Amino acid sequence: MTDWRSRRFGRSAATYHEATPVQAQMAHVLAGMLEPDLAPATILEMGSGTGHFTQALRNRFPHAQILATDLSGAMLRQAQHRLGHLSNLRWEILDGREPRHTEAPFDLVASNAMVQWFPDLDLHLHACRSLLGSQGTLAIGGFCHDHFPELDAILRSDEFAYPPGPGHDPALLPDILVSTGFRAWRLESFSWPRTYTSAAAFLGHLRESGANRPPPDGQSLGKERLKRLLTRIEERCATPDGIEITWKPWFLVAS
Repeated sequence: MTDWRSRRFGRSAATYHEATPVQAQMAHVLAGMLEPDLAPATILEMGSGTGHFTQALRNRFPHAQILATDLSGAMLRQAQHRLGHLSNLRWEILDGREPRHTEAPFDLVASNAMVQWFPDLDLHLHACRSLLGSQGTLAIGGFCHDHFPELDAILRSDEFAYPPGPGHDPALLPDILVSTGFRAWRLESFSWPRTYTSAAAFLGHLRESGANRPPPDGQSLGKERLKRLLTRIEERCATPDGIEITWKPWFLVAS
């Protein structure tokens, strides 16, 4: 049976690349956090999507063998369309929740804007550690537990009764890293306010990236609830230029 994540992101594969400038910025930041003298011969990228971070990795390590993976075949086809002309780059379907691969160990295991969808980050990091050689490096970009605080406050109110959104508290990562066997790491988190012309434009952006959150009852919001949600966002987040929503990414490089 097809995983719900594969279906959702598969449906947005054609629009994802243009709808995700923040994820593209995250890819640039994460690639820039890697040590200047790092020279991996083999790289496993998970959750490669349409190739934002794949491109950043290829630019940084032009001679490395990169295996770019994603749970969605539709996403991989979009990435191949953009980057298929590059050498030393292969594509494969892989579930990143608890990854295993016969070609392990890799010198670098990496992902960008993927792990927020995994409730058990401990399990994922243990699996990543097993994919690395003794001198290997892990590079991850994700979103904080308080990501989109303006939207989350509205959705978690009694009016909409959503559960907490996806994401992790980066303050919990050091203990997980120690238990996983990593010896050193660099961890950073940021708040990036972004302006959208309207609440409808922001929610449309999420839908085109596959990151929209379905209601807790699993049903469509419906016209009336959607209208109320748009109104609440406009009321809470209004600026002279539209609305402001805060993205809260975190970045980790560990070895």
